[in-house]
Amino acid sequence: MVLYEAPHRLARTLTDLATVIEGSRPVAFARELTKLHEEIWRGTLTEAIARCDAVEPRGEYVLVVGGAPATAEATDDEVRAALDGARARGASTKDAVAEVADRLGVAKKRAYALATASDGADRPDRPDPSVRS
Repeated sequence: MVLYEAPHRLARTLTDLATVIEGSRPVAFARELTKLHEEIWRGTLTEAIARCDAVEPRGEYVLVVGGAPATAEATDDEVRAALDGARARGASTKDAVAEVADRLGVAKKRAYALATASDGADRPDRPDPSVRS
């Protein structure tokens, strides 16, 4: 994320960012780019707030905030549990797959495969889809 900020709003913007997205997120801010007093500083949002308290901001700033850390992909067991929960609330397989895929950030194809695999395993009157005749 790239932001342009005036010196009198810099501390407030950094505080708002630290509150909303996490104080340990990396940030770099640069002031007076391409000018005589160009300065670049790097650290975390929390450290940037402390820096603004210690050194009065001067000049226009460019803030570059690091992206969110990658989240771990949901396991098959987590997907199955979410599917079971959605079905217990009365959702059809199609609706449960769509809901779980969206909420957990998994492919619908994967969620559907897990949903239909558990269908055959839970119901003895249905043939196992993994066994071919």
